[in-house]
Amino acid sequence: MSTGETRVRRGLVLVALALASAVTSVLLAVAVNVATGGELPGRLAPLEPLAWPAVALAGLVTALLAFWQQRPAEPPRRPVSGEGRRGSPAELPAAPALFTGRDREMQEILTAAEDGAPVVAVSGPAGVGKSALVLQVAHRLAARYPDGVLFVRLRGASPEPADPADVLGRLLRTLGSGPDQADVVELRGDADALAARFRSRIAGRRFLIVLDDAGTARQVRPLLPGTPGSLVLVTSRPVLAELDAATLVRLEVFSLDEARDLLVRLAGADRVHADPAATEAVLRACGNLPLAVAIAGSRLRARPSWSIKTMADRLADEGRRLDELSSGHDAVRASVAATYVELDAYHQRVFRRLGAHPGTDFDAPAAAALADLIPAGAVPALDRLVERQLVEVVTSDRYRLHDLLRLFAAEQLGDGSEYPDALRRLARHYAERVTGPDQDLYEPGYVGDEPAEAAAVDVERENIIATASTAEAAGLHEAAWELAVAAEPAFARYPYHADARRLWDAGLAAALALGEPERIARAEYGMGRAAQYSGDVQRGLDHARASLEWWERTDDERNSAAAHRRLASSLHSVGRLAEAEDHYQQTIRLCDRTIAAPAPGSRWSADEARALRASAMRGLGSLIVALGRIDEAVQTLQGAVEIRRNAGDSAGLARARTSLARAHRKAGRTEVARELVTPQLVVFQRLGDAMWEITALREIGRLELADGRLAQAAEHLESARVLAERSRNRTGAGITLVALADVDLAAGRPDAAAERLRRAADGFRAVGDRVREGTALLRLALLLTNRGQDVDDIVERARTVLVDVELPEAEELLARVRRVPGAADPTRSDLGR
Repeated sequence: MSTGETRVRRGLVLVALALASAVTSVLLAVAVNVATGGELPGRLAPLEPLAWPAVALAGLVTALLAFWQQRPAEPPRRPVSGEGRRGSPAELPAAPALFTGRDREMQEILTAAEDGAPVVAVSGPAGVGKSALVLQVAHRLAARYPDGVLFVRLRGASPEPADPADVLGRLLRTLGSGPDQADVVELRGDADALAARFRSRIAGRRFLIVLDDAGTARQVRPLLPGTPGSLVLVTSRPVLAELDAATLVRLEVFSLDEARDLLVRLAGADRVHADPAATEAVLRACGNLPLAVAIAGSRLRARPSWSIKTMADRLADEGRRLDELSSGHDAVRASVAATYVELDAYHQRVFRRLGAHPGTDFDAPAAAALADLIPAGAVPALDRLVERQLVEVVTSDRYRLHDLLRLFAAEQLGDGSEYPDALRRLARHYAERVTGPDQDLYEPGYVGDEPAEAAAVDVERENIIATASTAEAAGLHEAAWELAVAAEPAFARYPYHADARRLWDAGLAAALALGEPERIARAEYGMGRAAQYSGDVQRGLDHARASLEWWERTDDERNSAAAHRRLASSLHSVGRLAEAEDHYQQTIRLCDRTIAAPAPGSRWSADEARALRASAMRGLGSLIVALGRIDEAVQTLQGAVEIRRNAGDSAGLARARTSLARAHRKAGRTEVARELVTPQLVVFQRLGDAMWEITALREIGRLELADGRLAQAAEHLESARVLAERSRNRTGAGITLVALADVDLAAGRPDAAAERLRRAADGFRAVGDRVREGTALLRLALLLTNRGQDVDDIVERARTVLVDVELPEAEELLARVRRVPGAADPTRSDLGR
């Protein structure tokens, strides 16, 4: 009964008592009068014997009315479903005021509720916004559940998760059972008994129940209704797949747009939009983790004098990043720590050692190396960490740590030996993955079909570079050096030359720190080759020259000869042809001396000297072609072919024949050139040598152009261009664009030719290849000036990039530009081939 009903009842009782009292008083007076000798009037006289019984009856009625008025009120009657909500529990905390994003996930939950799902379980890593989303949804849905809303924090990620029995006791008290009620004994039962009582209490009614931060499905099951009608929303870090009836919703970090929207709402649109680059840096540092973005935005909101760049600069230091993303109990560090401390010591050790991995993602063998596990132990350990949302699954066999979790894990490693030991093991692991047969410095490349080390570098390229760089920065010079040397052969091919430069940044720094001349010389050589082949020809020249100087200090004639060969190639690339020719000749002289009389005990055999001589002759022949001495070039290149043929070196023979084919084409012997180069395509494809496959395709395309077969020329050249771009060989792509411009001119498409030359020049500039950029610009100037256009700016740019370059082709092109008096036939293919 309600309080109002009780008051009405008691009021009526008081009225009855007043009337009873009045009547009793009158009766009592009459009865006493009669009992003491008085008489009743007239017709009432016969009733005089009943005076005393009447007095007794009136007193009894009065006593009964007084007792009834003072008896306890009856227990309140529980309203059935559909009655008013007054007095129903409404325990939801306030919805997040600045909630943003999550439209897809919110709709997924709302749809599940509309379809009658009994349980929706939202999972995701710490700080991803699970609770914010569920509270937002719960406030939208609350009106659909007239019997009330219950909210419980289960503390599943804490060291002391809530006991289901304690939770059930609290819920039963909220629903009307408590220590001062009649069923107090039932609240003292075990979890099973309490769960049964809870299910009975809510059966046939409609409740919305929010269980925040569940640890396991076992913690949740006793809190679920047993009958339809209610909805349970659960948040947890692990995926609660064991809840059979649950709709599972996985929450990831924000998209970039969602993260930016949250930052705008917190820090203000003006500040965010004023500096897009700094905004991107802040979001990148936060890893789009909603908690981290919210903390960064809140700090900006509280500090109007800070710009977005101020926040970006503070987050740039990884050592301070977790400190910067701190806001009381909401700190990112605290959020992750709650899950970390829940792990046993074994899994804590595995997780923190994963923090030593500097790359993007990793596989189970790498994790085993880091954590010093037997290989079979890595997957179960990773599965446990994935379950606790500390490690993410990228693909079926690869994993990653969110950047902020990686920083936390690295923090747990501390300043002891655990971090360098883990990094050293990882470097050794990657070195073993990519180690192939030893190869000569002067002729890198692979022989055979898809060697294992090449396949490994396809997958682990970024991890190898990051590990070598991080090991060097950590003072692990030997580990960095060994990894660079082991990986170098796998990186010595397209499309990895630009990556090889990054690898040798670490390898060279390690060699210099170790201070051994042989290591420094080898690192300079590797860096020179990588820089030249990736298009940075000037840097390649500097390192090639340094390599030769270091090898000559060691009195190592074999590697000194190879260094002369590398320096000659670099000089050729920058247009210093006379100097390049001299170094080619020095290589050949050193090789001839060893071939004639190998030094006793020398590690340089006559066969190795012949191979290096052939390589030098091929380079020298190509240089002589550029100098216009075609017959001499043919003779030199034919000598290289003979050496490779006699040695049974199919790869070297294919390269030499391709170079010889170019010389014959320049001499006008296109059929001879075609017979030489066409069979080499199959060889290069079998070897997986993309650089020389591009060269061969381009040579065949030029031969087709020379014979007037423009469609066939365009087909081969386009194949070369596509392969160059796919293998990230920007130099090769640029050279091929120049050749395609010749086809366009021959086909009467001068505008298309001009556009290709512009693209080629831009590509050469991007990789720092000044010689090819300059010649492409001069070709463009010649084309445009033949059409009567002003080319002064183009010529001036070409002259600037070709300063100090000794290149007959460039001088000839410039002279031809100057000789053109006015517009000429635009279809004339007079740009040179």
